[in-house]
Amino acid sequence: MNRALLKQDAKDAMKAANPHPVLTTLVFWAIQLAAQIILGIVSSICGFTTYFAAAISSGMYEDSAFLNYVPSIGAFLIYLVVAIVISLLLGTVQFGYYAYSLKVFKHEEAGISELLAYFPMLLKIFGLSLWMGLFIMLWSCLCYIPGIIAALRYSQAFYILAEDPNKGIRQCVNESKELMSGHLWEFFVLQLSFILWYLLTGVTCGIASLYVTPYTEITNAGYYLSLKPEQSYDGGYGYDPQPDDVI
Repeated sequence: MNRALLKQDAKDAMKAANPHPVLTTLVFWAIQLAAQIILGIVSSICGFTTYFAAAISSGMYEDSAFLNYVPSIGAFLIYLVVAIVISLLLGTVQFGYYAYSLKVFKHEEAGISELLAYFPMLLKIFGLSLWMGLFIMLWSCLCYIPGIIAALRYSQAFYILAEDPNKGIRQCVNESKELMSGHLWEFFVLQLSFILWYLLTGVTCGIASLYVTPYTEITNAGYYLSLKPEQSYDGGYGYDPQPDDVI
């Protein structure tokens, strides 16, 4: 896999996409922001904002007066339900962004509607996220390194599900582990190669991330395609016809 070629393929795919991935990313962020605002409003209505403010002002529970602000069980349940629903919806939209990135790299028709196209798969997406998150957390309990390795091994699962929604959760995870066998370091280095872009994002107070986010995601989607054994070099997908020229 030639990183320079893979990244150039991603840039070319971004130029060819209509609408431009920057616009899609802006809408993606707007959806996330709207969800956070809604959750904040519900939190305020249910009394959690007042509760935490009272707890802090009273010296974290030293003053019994703050107990007057403790939300009722009903308010807590309402907040919990809204938080769970929003988390499920945001997870599905995030999956839609992965699927969108995959289609853009393949030069397939993909628009903003792709972000909202996978709600029928909501439970499967949640199940896959839960499975991956649980095992990554368990491995991380041993040490950071096993957790990082687990995250790298499972990194292709969402792309696998996006290409074939009929596949099961365990099948996606197992296929991701098979694809990443022998490629963990290669993928890790690919992520490190974006470090200057991340620094640019920090310097510009996040403005550059409008470009950096789709660029990195589309490149990662291309990397997934480069791992598929049935692919052959055709001038795309980051394959290098001259392996000695790897950058």
